[in-house]
Amino acid sequence: MDGPQSAIVTGPAGEEIFCDEHGRVRIRFHWDRYCPGNEDSSCWVRVSQAWAGAGFGNLAIPRVGQEVIVDFLNGDPDQPIIMGRTYHQDNRPPGSLPGTKTQMTIRSKTYKGDGFNELTFEDATGNERVYLHAQQNMDTEVLNDRTTTVKHDHTETITNNQKITVGVGQTVNVGSKKEGGHDQTVTVANDQKTTIINNQITLIAEGDQETNLIKGNQEITIYEGSQTIKAKKTISVGSDEKIEFICGSGKLSMNSDGTITITGNLITIKGKEVDIN
Repeated sequence: MDGPQSAIVTGPAGEEIFCDEHGRVRIRFHWDRYCPGNEDSSCWVRVSQAWAGAGFGNLAIPRVGQEVIVDFLNGDPDQPIIMGRTYHQDNRPPGSLPGTKTQMTIRSKTYKGDGFNELTFEDATGNERVYLHAQQNMDTEVLNDRTTTVKHDHTETITNNQKITVGVGQTVNVGSKKEGGHDQTVTVANDQKTTIINNQITLIAEGDQETNLIKGNQEITIYEGSQTIKAKKTISVGSDEKIEFICGSGKLSMNSDGTITITGNLITIKGKEVDIN
């Protein structure tokens, strides 16, 4: 056979991908008027790939209805091999040419569906971009380290849930500020330790603040400096057992049975009027 020829990939009725264990397909030449155009159209024809090795390389099976370019090894008609594929009037390229002429695209098609996976490179001057689309799930596996560098802003939107598991430690450095959107729930399965090198300011613009310690004790230690608690209305301190205020050798103790004990070297009570019953 002299020179390559064009052919159409064939397969059983209703099938979109038809191949054997070697990735070979069947074809119908345009000049073959008696070809049934099904799974018996020809012998199995090998397909040249961009890279082919023992268990590795590139694999893209020509699908039923695609136009392929067929050549013959040493001109032997019994050794056809598909050397390439081409678009035509019915099988048009992705995008909208010539408007998308600056794009290089790798787009697949969902098997018996309308979805697709896609990797697109936009090379328009000043608008360069890499676009990656996963029709369903996307899995990434890194066996060692992974480094991502973003020179400007980074935006990530998750419409449902997010789960992050860190086996050892996690360090987050924020140069200016960190803001949250709507509700936030943090669950720590074991211990949590927070170290702040400089200041900490908590601002609640509107609403309540509540801390619940289900079981165990709470201790606040200020090694240097003072603690100030202010309220515009009422400050209430309650205990089911005992409340103690201790300063040096002075002590005020209140028990749940109503006993109040004041201990000190000198106790002074001042007031315009003092009533003691």
